[in-house]
Amino acid sequence: MQVVLAYIGVVLIWSTTPLGITYSVDSLDYVQGSALRMWLSLAVCFILLKALRVRFPTHKSALMSYGAGAVGVLGSMLCTYWAAGKVPSGLMAVLWGLSPMMVTIFSAWLLPGKNFSWAKLFSIALALGGLALVFSGQINVATSMILGLLVLLVGVKLHAYSAVLIQKLQTEVHPLAQTTGALAIAAPGYAIAWFFMSGPLPETVTVKSVFGVLYLAIMGSVVGFMAYFYLLKKLSAASVSLTTLITPVIALVLGAVLEDEKLPIETWLGAGVIMMALLVYNKDALLNQLPKLRRSVMAYVK
Repeated sequence: MQVVLAYIGVVLIWSTTPLGITYSVDSLDYVQGSALRMWLSLAVCFILLKALRVRFPTHKSALMSYGAGAVGVLGSMLCTYWAAGKVPSGLMAVLWGLSPMMVTIFSAWLLPGKNFSWAKLFSIALALGGLALVFSGQINVATSMILGLLVLLVGVKLHAYSAVLIQKLQTEVHPLAQTTGALAIAAPGYAIAWFFMSGPLPETVTVKSVFGVLYLAIMGSVVGFMAYFYLLKKLSAASVSLTTLITPVIALVLGAVLEDEKLPIETWLGAGVIMMALLVYNKDALLNQLPKLRRSVMAYVK
């Protein structure tokens, strides 16, 4: 039952994260929205470390692992928040769905013994075709969105690179400690970014921005990661990776319903091609893991 609830929670949190980012920058700029979220998340993590009595190691390998995580927490999130002002939330989720493929590419480069299968290569080629359709759909709508999509892709790449670096280091650190360490190293970076690229908070901060920051700080950065790492302990990585097939679809629907996000037909076709690429990429995991997930759901229902 706990596994099923955690799985549903991760899917829902990841699906609503792009919309939460869009809400955050409703009245705040991208640096303020991301910095406030991460600083608040760090405070919550420190409280949880104390309350749960989780050890927080500071030896060299742990610090290197925290630094690798900070690449994603700082670089990836700044890119994503900047792009949020130009890219619809549903489309953000579709592009973030490409992260497993980018992890595969970086793994083949950085990790020994990691090679591409023909299915992986085909899925990556298919995804690139989908991206081309997505970009073509934006040319006649808003040229500025092209830059937003490019910056967002840089953010996804930084996230994938960060994940592979952490895997390469293979440091035995509790997930909560890893999250706290990455946030702690990234925190001064956000202060520097605020000093050079932002300014005072606006006189009026909208309810949307407040809700977005609080929701992402607590649910997105703390609860979401804890549920995610819990699933990694209880299920195979293949089962957990199947969330990337579900979250973009829900995010597209939420963006259309809640924010009236209208996308040209080429963008919808491109998103469909990317989803097909994700199906091909996760084909083996889908075939092997769906029966297990179905049994878990049926056991919970009964």
